[in-house]
Amino acid sequence: MKLSDLDQWLTQHRGACVATWENFLRFPTVSADPGQDDACCKCAAWLRDRLEQLGFKARLQPTSAHPLVVAERPGVPHKPTVLIYGHYDVQPADPLDQWTSPPFDPQWRGDRLYARGAQDNKGQIAYVLTALESLIQNKVALPSLRILFEGDEECGRTAAIDALSTQNPASLQADILYNCDALTVAPGRPTITMGLRGLAGFTVEVQGATSDLHSGVHGGKAPNAATVLARLIASLHDDAGRIAVTDYYNDVTDPTPEERALANATALSDTDYAAITGIAPLGGEKKFTPAERAGFRPTIEINGFHSGYGGPGSKTVIPAVAQAKITLRLAAGQDPEACYQKVTRHLTQHLPPGLKISFSEKSVAGIALKCDLKSPLIQKVRDLLAELSPQPPAFLWEGGSIPIMARLPALAKAQPLIVGFGAVDDNIHAPNESFSWNQYRMGFLFAARFLATL
Repeated sequence: MKLSDLDQWLTQHRGACVATWENFLRFPTVSADPGQDDACCKCAAWLRDRLEQLGFKARLQPTSAHPLVVAERPGVPHKPTVLIYGHYDVQPADPLDQWTSPPFDPQWRGDRLYARGAQDNKGQIAYVLTALESLIQNKVALPSLRILFEGDEECGRTAAIDALSTQNPASLQADILYNCDALTVAPGRPTITMGLRGLAGFTVEVQGATSDLHSGVHGGKAPNAATVLARLIASLHDDAGRIAVTDYYNDVTDPTPEERALANATALSDTDYAAITGIAPLGGEKKFTPAERAGFRPTIEINGFHSGYGGPGSKTVIPAVAQAKITLRLAAGQDPEACYQKVTRHLTQHLPPGLKISFSEKSVAGIALKCDLKSPLIQKVRDLLAELSPQPPAFLWEGGSIPIMARLPALAKAQPLIVGFGAVDDNIHAPNESFSWNQYRMGFLFAARFLATL
């Protein structure tokens, strides 16, 4: 089908597409909330039924948390097999008082549909399913297709990949792993996500006295756990923003000059970044550009710090305990477990005498993902995206992580492809999340053209 044919089909079926998309969004599939487990199960069953309507053999696969939606449809022999991944769970809607309309009651305002999950990831799953429907209705010859939708991506659980790792690997194998859970570098600018950083995290706690102490009686005698932990955290970086942990950069894979140039070519200016975030991009290693820091370099970030008294007014104590939440964003080539060990060893070695340090809530989401810029698949997708917009396709090395993508490509023996049409102003993970009809249309056109011409 040509682009014009696909556009015409979508226009004719817009009402039904919108109704299906809205129904999908009405399920309050907050995976972090045990009270919504039933909603997650009902949504998974709804997706299974939708795939069966399209001619897929579909089923629900139990996990230790929410069910996987697994489906397959045989296609033309000798064509590549495509495994399509997405997640049906969403982030919590809090704070509710900042939503203009109820988060699970989809509302159109102009060209945009507002609801939790409107973009991440239900909107992007919706246009892929619509693309499949259009191609199947029009009897387009398709490759063999496999579908995998999980319900635990947003809460960080590994239930999906753990369940998949125990089954026959042949049931997952594919040539291409297509993930639509991604952003564009700018609205309307088609983008291929070429990399994701790896992720690990933990909680560190420093223990001093057996209880909080009077700061007058004990000040100058008892060590202050908050001060000690603050100094430990400060020791993780030098004044140039470089990570000061011994051997931390040993295994980092540096980008090629072409990758570096492409990453910088589509980066926000410092002014635009400050307009969005309220602060200039001054963090990290000063010898690299912001795009290079986010796409190719590791970071150690403090996500939270708590110690002593935090209520109104004053309470004159020396805290006995201080605690910090820390995450490690990892570059290509780095091993998450090794990085965790290096950081915790650094903190332990720098602990002053007389105090205790402990580590808990360790989480290792996985290694970084880096795609091959020269692969035929990337070149084909680049050409397809060029059909959609007068703006040339962009290449993005994303600073974030998609935990399952650290293990699923190897498990499926598939080449990863990450192309989505989300935008920064869609407000994912925040109140008033939305996705525009034009973004839906662009995603539909790409998914249909990609699957029809593979």
